Amino acid sequence: MYQINALDQFDVTDYAGDVFQLKDTTTPDAVLVRSSQVPDDLISHRLLLVARSGIGTNTINIPACTANGTAVFNTPGANANAVKELVVQCLFRYVRPLYPAIKNTTTLTADNLQDAAEATRKDYIGEELYGKTVGILGLGAIGQRLANTCYHIGMQVVGYNRSFKNLQHVQQLETVDEVLEQSDFVIILLPLTDETKGMLSTDQFRLMKDTAILMNFGRGEIVDNQAVINALEEGQFSRYITDFPHNDFKDNPNVVMMPHLGGNTVEALSHSANLTLQNTLDFLESGTIRSSVNFPPADLPFTSPHRVTFFFKARQDFWADVAHILNKHEIPVRELMSNFRDDYGYTIVNIDLTEIHKEIGELKEIHDQLMHLDGMIRIRLLKNPSERVESAEMEHGTAL
Repeated sequence: MYQINALDQFDVTDYAGDVFQLKDTTTPDAVLVRSSQVPDDLISHRLLLVARSGIGTNTINIPACTANGTAVFNTPGANANAVKELVVQCLFRYVRPLYPAIKNTTTLTADNLQDAAEATRKDYIGEELYGKTVGILGLGAIGQRLANTCYHIGMQVVGYNRSFKNLQHVQQLETVDEVLEQSDFVIILLPLTDETKGMLSTDQFRLMKDTAILMNFGRGEIVDNQAVINALEEGQFSRYITDFPHNDFKDNPNVVMMPHLGGNTVEALSHSANLTLQNTLDFLESGTIRSSVNFPPADLPFTSPHRVTFFFKARQDFWADVAHILNKHEIPVRELMSNFRDDYGYTIVNIDLTEIHKEIGELKEIHDQLMHLDGMIRIRLLKNPSERVESAEMEHGTAL
């Protein structure tokens, strides 16, 4: 049975079965995480995957996992609607002074409360979103949903994405600067990468309208905090709303901080956790890969008694070398599929081992020969989950 270290709260009741169990161990087969930091010392040779419930993987050492042959999963889109609704809520909140008006009304005392309340309306005149321009930086699952909603509210929608997407309700601009210049509201939905870290700083803020509101639902490090403070003091834009609190902004009247509420709804948390657990189960049992940030997607029907998976540094003659070893040991290949991501490849091979092949000595010899191939990083041997697991090596998928 696989051992899984859950760094955050997960209910695995409907998924674990005979496949895995939660255990607080320093050498797990898999790690489940929401937003906690994944310690590097958990990335042992035994670690097969890290599954993140959510989209951000900045708390995971991706290069170390890749070098170790450890797949890293996330759940893009699982919380898209929750984040979109929070952004829309913030848009409405900061054009209409609803909360001060409600608070003031509760303090009034008068025989005719309605007349007394209406007399204060002049103090709470707001604006409308209709006709305003919203600029969306990042047009992934969240950005597309937000663009559609804003369009139907009656807003003008412009956006920037690192690659062009043919979207119906967004005027895509070629640069971030163009979005900043045109927008009354700028919404950051970009992931944190080397490219986006510190993307918005002094030069960019000078381009914004002095009445504009900047909202950060991507990652805190995408903006330069001190540049935000300076820009607000100089009136280059009017307010900064962030879902990523930082001490730099404490007591700043023009900064609103939220405790990372983006995907914090019952529905989003449940959906994201379910996807995480299903991805984990599929990978452990059959080597299937969906929504990985470092492995290529791979899904082959498990139609044979056994299968082998290879994760490797891609090179031209890799499969020819693998096939040579399998043929030498008379292991028939029923079907296979390969896919590639950047410099790495992942191959699933459906095979049928004979009783001779199942001998530990024979398996070890085949494993050693394959592992000595140039570029080979990790090999797993899996038994069809419809049949009973026969040995510890087969169960953990760590030896051929």
